[in-house]
Amino acid sequence: MAKTSTRTGTAGRPSLGAQALAAVVARRFFVEGLTKVEIARQLGISRFKVARLLTEAQDSGLVQIQVVAPSSLDGDLAESLRGAFGLRAAYVLRTGEDTLLGQRRRVAEFTAGLLEESVTAEDVVGLAWGRTISLLTSALGADLGCRFVQLAGALPRPDVEGSAVDLVRRAAEATRSSATTFYAPLAVPDAATAEGLRSQSGISEALAELDRLTKAVVSVGAWRPGESTALDSLGTADQEALTAAGVVAEVTGVLLGRDGREVQALADRVIGVTGAQLGATPDVTAMACGDLPARAEATASVLRSGTVSTLVTHASHARAVLDLAR
Repeated sequence: MAKTSTRTGTAGRPSLGAQALAAVVARRFFVEGLTKVEIARQLGISRFKVARLLTEAQDSGLVQIQVVAPSSLDGDLAESLRGAFGLRAAYVLRTGEDTLLGQRRRVAEFTAGLLEESVTAEDVVGLAWGRTISLLTSALGADLGCRFVQLAGALPRPDVEGSAVDLVRRAAEATRSSATTFYAPLAVPDAATAEGLRSQSGISEALAELDRLTKAVVSVGAWRPGESTALDSLGTADQEALTAAGVVAEVTGVLLGRDGREVQALADRVIGVTGAQLGATPDVTAMACGDLPARAEATASVLRSGTVSTLVTHASHARAVLDLAR
């Protein structure tokens, strides 16, 4: 009859002694916060054995890790969104707000906190322009020392405090960072005018920074009047033509169809980041708010594009977007 090792019982399971040692190792690592080297020294075993015992403790159920999200977040909805669209991260707020302004404010303030935790002095951070971005820049306050870059030109709107230039400079001033800005509209009537603007000194240097982005923060616009700055800048004929071409979403002048593919019809007339540049940015955080079906459809389109790595939204919007993913 074969001998039983000191680690394995008669049924092939770890012996009681082996389980006890694994439990001691796990407690010192997960509860007391000791390193593997410290545990190995205390127990007179190798660091590699400590690592193996930790793995066995988790596999056998001796260690059960529970992560409890803050009560103001819906972790289950967030994980469902992350899995459905292949996101790096999703954050879903239980806002308790039934007004669009309230939803935007909560989402913007939360995203400002994320930036303050994740941005380093080496980062080049692109900022879009719009109502939610305006609220975000007002919420920033930590010293970051990074470089903020204007993603695109803008149109004056009475419901946005400050131009695109103002918002980027406000973010930089609030965080002791630098700012790269330019004066130009988001879209112009024809490609020749756009090319002329892009070649102007100051604008061309600012646009060159868009190839160096490490992060970007954008908001999702639905393709309907009052919901998209790009659409509102166009004449009726252009609006109708782009709608007929299948546009359902806009992100800082980049137009997307329902399947997430870019619709290029306006690209040569936009002064700002291109779809390719946004797609090449390592970390793009999108903020999405509102309860209109068109808003959910726009967010689903943006997530299908693969451009966004992180989504920040609220519970009612998240549920509507998930319904479109099924």
